[in-house]
Amino acid sequence: MKQKKGSSQGLLLRTVKEIDKIRKEHYGLTYDCKHAAASVSRVFGRFVSYVQFDTPKKPAYLVLLGMPEENLKDTHNGVTGMATKYLGKPFARVMPQLLKDIGNCDGAVVVDNAGKVVRVGAQLINLDTRGLLKERKREYGKQENPARLLGFSEEVGTRHTSAIVASYKHQGIKVVTLSEETGDIRIYENGRILASTNTKDRVHGKRRLTIKPPEPSSPLEKIAELATISI
Repeated sequence: MKQKKGSSQGLLLRTVKEIDKIRKEHYGLTYDCKHAAASVSRVFGRFVSYVQFDTPKKPAYLVLLGMPEENLKDTHNGVTGMATKYLGKPFARVMPQLLKDIGNCDGAVVVDNAGKVVRVGAQLINLDTRGLLKERKREYGKQENPARLLGFSEEVGTRHTSAIVASYKHQGIKVVTLSEETGDIRIYENGRILASTNTKDRVHGKRRLTIKPPEPSSPLEKIAELATISI
């Protein structure tokens, strides 16, 4: 689609009809269109109904599996409304719809030792990133950048950093992430990448994860397999 006259580089100007179509085909948008339109109204007010970045946001997940009740104090808040219908329900039963609903929300889904959903859209707090990096420097030296020290093949966002540090803080739980940018799925345990679809990651114990679901596969199908995998 051609950009309308007056748009700045990196933004696409969309009509309401186009936005509704994108919202239906994807689980959300990279940018809150209404807020974006309001913020640029003085500049583009005569031309813009909605604004969004070039690529509609893809689903992304952060799931903590097997969290002890006493450790829930290290999670803060969570989404309301939508979350209430999932809290206390078996994760295995509600997982497909839950992950679809929360695919573009920040925050984590937390599942307790009984396999029940106890948090939706939770923020992880009291994470000691420096402590984990210090430990990895003793193993691998100081020459590597933080992402490589943690085992990632390249720079990653806060979702993945939080996931691996949370698995370090809460020993014994498994944490699963799906990257919105690359589609990579990872499992973390005890501060290490336990399994990854990215072959360039440093996987603890050299265990690689190969996902071979029926084609075509969706991120939901992939994370469903990861969430139930026994490693």
